[in-house]
Amino acid sequence: MGARLRPMPDTHGLLAIHAHPDDEVITTGGVLRHSVVRGFRVKVVTCTDGSRGEVVGEGMDPAEVFPRLAEVRRGEIANALGALGVTEHEFLGYADSGMMGTEGNEDPASFWQADMHEAIGRVVAIIRSFKPSVFVTYDPFGGYGHPDHIQTHRVGLLAVEAASMAALYPEAGPVWRTPKAYYTAIPKSGIVKMNQMFLDRGLPSPFGEEIDPAEIPMGTDDDLITSLVDVSEHIEDKQAALKAHHSQISPESFFLNVPDDLIPTLYGTESFVRVRSDVRVDDELETDLFSGL
Repeated sequence: MGARLRPMPDTHGLLAIHAHPDDEVITTGGVLRHSVVRGFRVKVVTCTDGSRGEVVGEGMDPAEVFPRLAEVRRGEIANALGALGVTEHEFLGYADSGMMGTEGNEDPASFWQADMHEAIGRVVAIIRSFKPSVFVTYDPFGGYGHPDHIQTHRVGLLAVEAASMAALYPEAGPVWRTPKAYYTAIPKSGIVKMNQMFLDRGLPSPFGEEIDPAEIPMGTDDDLITSLVDVSEHIEDKQAALKAHHSQISPESFFLNVPDDLIPTLYGTESFVRVRSDVRVDDELETDLFSGL
């Protein structure tokens, strides 16, 4: 077990760093709610303002909403986190970079163009202030290749390590070593299962129609998954949080049209890859991100 550099806080905390408003719900909404209900401290960091997202919400005029989309999404994430019971949230302060290969990638204010030293320092300061026991971010591909997700991975992973080093960012406060760090994950077997279930019903799957895991470009190989958290009791809360992101979810959205009997399969479990742990975890497949603490 690694030595702790500072005493643990009275209540363990989870810090999740995400790229855009709505990302916090899709892969971690259940775990965020589950942690709140259990009495843990929870904080979400959103790296960008989401200003380059599509405007697809019912009754919304894209021409009218898009110029003020950052403001709209700020309100939406407040409502989404309210549905999950999360009271601590912070924007990192960067503009949305848009999808890979778009002109937004070249915007000097975008997260994709951020000065890495500065961005890491901002997250280090948050980590040292919040003192999480558990840190969650994306894998190196950012889940599906979005530049802001990739940048979130880079900045987040470097920051969670730098926060424990006294020589780095001394202006950001006393050092803090986070005992456990995770990547969000979608098991490839789960994508295969969902694709097959939707194909069997003649419905479109957001993951396409491929049922060979080797041919699916996104997702995490099952043998890399270390943690499966049952969040089935929080499905309604997660759905309410998703609906709060109104500008990003149209009435035709996959998220709003899952057949009732498939909802537990889609929303009932959240998966993670444990990057490191300073505490011993005996279970081969972890069911609690706070286990061992």
